[in-house]
Amino acid sequence: MTVYIDAVFVLNLAVNYLLLRAAATLGCAALRRGRLLLGALIGSVYAVAVYLPHCGWLTGAVWKLLCGAAMVLAAYGCKRSSLRLGAVFGAVALVLCGAVYGVQFLQSGRLHYRGDALFFPVSFFTLLLTAAAVGLACRLLLPKLTFSADSVVPVTVSLGKNSVRLSALRDTGNTLRDPITGESVLTVYWRSALPLLDGVSLRQEDLAASAALALRLKHLSPRLIPFRAVGVASGLLLALPCKITINGHTKTGLVALSPTPVSEGGAYDALTGGNSYA
Repeated sequence: MTVYIDAVFVLNLAVNYLLLRAAATLGCAALRRGRLLLGALIGSVYAVAVYLPHCGWLTGAVWKLLCGAAMVLAAYGCKRSSLRLGAVFGAVALVLCGAVYGVQFLQSGRLHYRGDALFFPVSFFTLLLTAAAVGLACRLLLPKLTFSADSVVPVTVSLGKNSVRLSALRDTGNTLRDPITGESVLTVYWRSALPLLDGVSLRQEDLAASAALALRLKHLSPRLIPFRAVGVASGLLLALPCKITINGHTKTGLVALSPTPVSEGGAYDALTGGNSYA
């Protein structure tokens, strides 16, 4: 059988990108196209490598798992939510395999085997169109795994020369506001905001002593924001004035550092004030 390396590379790049994008959509992750493309590229390079001379050992299950893990980390980053997104990615890939099997069976009416494995003799465009159809079905027909559509939005927060890209939940129950201006405050898990505090050593215990921490970070013009939450009668959150970009709109506002994660599974890093940042 003749294998065209360029066709293998292009086909895997396109299919991998569609699968990673579908998993991000279902998992309510921010769609970072550059990272998704990088993850797809890793899978494409692996798909080409297995056909190179003396590289048949790469077809082992361990190497396939390592390649899948590298794709997930490249596409979604090294964080807790990547485990969940990796599981979604695997599920979507299995759905695609089933869809390709169904298309092949409808076309020929029989199964094809090569050795002891199923073989899918489908064309380049059939596989690509099937992958696109699976991605579209995931987007249109299946509900989000955790949240309603458009409830998680990408956010870029900048402080001086430092910036970080986050995903934020539009939380209509989040009423945290600046007591002076009345503006909504973006609440960010402190670990996710660490790239903004370049050179500052910070621990979770420091967030509990917010007044002392404000003195340490006085060069950043910090503020203390009073808050109430379930199980907490009252408290103070350290907040920093930052540039916040959501949906292409940039404004200067306060970013409060939460000492605890703002989501259970790490599906998002921050909380907006409902439609305040629409």
